[in-house]
Amino acid sequence: MGRDPTQGPNLNRYCGRNAVKIWVDHSLTDETEQYLGADGWPLGSGIFETVRTEDSRPQLLSRHMRRVLLSARHLGISLPDEDHILDAIEHVISAEPHPVGRLRLSFSSDHFVATHEAYLSKASHLVVEIYRTSGSTSERQHKVFPYTHHLDLLAKATEHGVDEFICVDELGRVTEGAVSNVALRIAGQWITPPITSGILPGVIRALAIERCDFLVREISENDLMSCEGAIAMSSLKIALPIASIDTRPIEIDSDSEQMCLKLRELARTL
Repeated sequence: MGRDPTQGPNLNRYCGRNAVKIWVDHSLTDETEQYLGADGWPLGSGIFETVRTEDSRPQLLSRHMRRVLLSARHLGISLPDEDHILDAIEHVISAEPHPVGRLRLSFSSDHFVATHEAYLSKASHLVVEIYRTSGSTSERQHKVFPYTHHLDLLAKATEHGVDEFICVDELGRVTEGAVSNVALRIAGQWITPPITSGILPGVIRALAIERCDFLVREISENDLMSCEGAIAMSSLKIALPIASIDTRPIEIDSDSEQMCLKLRELARTL
């Protein structure tokens, strides 16, 4: 499988590490236990963005900031000013440098927390399974923490022996993965579900629509069994081809590979 272990629950990520620096409100600190749980997630509740970094450069940061600003306005959360956030990012990346990193910016009514950790992924493709859901998914319009539901869903996928789920709602509509947006190639056209299907408006998904001519329309469960190609998208993995859905092999052809490469290049250069 193409398992990416850094996406799932990571127990005691900060426990036992010496002088790990995080940014809290106005300065760096190594007193992580006051602000982060053992899993590395901030205490309390709020909104967050996860940003891939390469060679200390955050990818698509302006897009992430636009999304978190919209969520903050909708949910009534006050954000620090942009210069303050950029200063925090610069300091935390300098304090915790990694060739490829995961920058997490968390905003709540109590604190602004920024962390930067190594991101290691050797996955070249994903093996996925269909997972049927019920109930409202309207909260997915905002990237909120606690993130327990999504991490639990990803852990369940691991228990099932797959890398990720593709969720299908009670109306038979494809929505998204536990931590990914999805796109299918149907009759030669890449298609991704609309926001109205109850999905997070992902940064890479938006890039695929704007720069790679992905169409937006509802996708049915039947489409999963007949699609010619499939990819999963997120801000960390950018884009990875899906090699099978519910044990049905999907060819990773040149079109799928080139589309993933194009999205990765766009993420690096925009």
